[in-house]
Amino acid sequence: MRARDLVLLIVRTTGFALVTATGGWLAVPVTAAVWSTLASAERHRELRLALAAAASWGLLIAWSSAGGGSAKLLALLGAIFHVPGWAFVLLTLAVPALLAWSAAVVTSAISSEIAARRARARLTGRA
Repeated sequence: MRARDLVLLIVRTTGFALVTATGGWLAVPVTAAVWSTLASAERHRELRLALAAAASWGLLIAWSSAGGGSAKLLALLGAIFHVPGWAFVLLTLAVPALLAWSAAVVTSAISSEIAARRARARLTGRA
């Protein structure tokens, strides 16, 4: 991973954490769509945005569970559903990753279609 990629990951992770803390989970796909549009030339941007969104929620979970009690809750939920407690953390991290990834993919497809239509319009002289 290059230094630029690491800086982008940190900035995006911080951004996702801030918008989630202020706007809730619905802000994740909106933010991912905006960043996907801004980074249209970046390779694998959908995956990178999903990673940043999951990392941001991981930070929010770590920050909110610092007071304690979370381990007991995870143990209780794990006993109820017969799965390890950490599985709930992974499922929770999958939510923002999937939201960010899907928003970035849809935005990328829409942007590509708009660019293709503009190119066709220029070729046919309708620009």
